[in-house]
Amino acid sequence: MTRRYETIFITPADIPDEELQTLIDRCAAIITGRKGLLVKVEKWGKRKLAYEIKKQLRGFYVLLDFAGQTDIVNELERNFKIDDKILKYMTVKKDEVVDLQALEGELSAAAPEAKPLESAAPAASEEKEAAGNDSTLAVTPTSSGE
Repeated sequence: MTRRYETIFITPADIPDEELQTLIDRCAAIITGRKGLLVKVEKWGKRKLAYEIKKQLRGFYVLLDFAGQTDIVNELERNFKIDDKILKYMTVKKDEVVDLQALEGELSAAAPEAKPLESAAPAASEEKEAAGNDSTLAVTPTSSGE
């Protein structure tokens, strides 16, 4: 039975980008190698930890959203346990039953929507460059509610 999962793992904050990407690629290979579907990978970035973990006060958070069998979770967590670069991890089951074909259709429909946004971003930066250095940042005061 195919289920939907989210896994969050934390690495030390000073990990090089190449090592982090290798780690994410290895996780993606485990998921796809066991006939799972990787929905998204989000790099949440460096954050202060709530408490010290393995003598680290800051960590780099990564979210994996995927669908697959329970053996994928078991293999991911087995790899996390033996990898020194993983400070903490947690996997949560989002949905009990998932239709892979419907999920793949949803992903393919979402992919074309993301491309126009990416092409619009350079246009905004070009406008900013055309405006030159005369642009100013307007700051609006907000009430703190105190």
